[in-house]
Formats: sequence, C-alpha cells, structure tokens
Amino acid sequence: MQQDESAQPSDDVSPDAEDRIRDFFARHGGPGRAPRRAERSAAGHRGWYEVAAADGCRLRCEWSRAGGRHELKFFEISPH
Repeated sequence: MQQDESAQPSDDVSPDAEDRIRDFFARHGGPGRAPRRAERSAAGHRGWYEVAAADGCRLRCEWSRAGGRHELKFFEISPH
C-alpha cells in the first residue's frame, strides 16, 4: 500500500463517513492540526484514512471495495 499524508480520498468518503467525522470532531474539540492521512492498495480495492481531533484522538476508517459492495469500518484511537 502507498501512504499519502495529504490524500483526500473523496471517492472513498460516503455521506455516512462525513457524518461520522463531523460527530467525532464535535465530541473531541474540533479538527486537530495534523493533516488527514491515507493509504490505499495499488489496485485501489482497499485502504484506510485517518483524521485527527484537537484533543489528540484519531478516527480511522478502513474501507474495502469488492465489485459493487463497499464496506467501511470505523475505529477511534486514543492518544494515550
């Protein structure tokens, strides 16, 4: 997989994902200063992206795509 610190994986962000990101920021003091990080497989069928909140917590979304099926899994990662 290739990592891209500044990636904006717009084709991998669903409306549900954007809602989760907004909720995450609301609960953790807004967006942090760290840029969005992302990584995707060379074939583009799976990957992840992370956003950081002001309190140091990170929200990671792991995504995969198989044919017409698209799956998202979210994890909150504590700074401690």
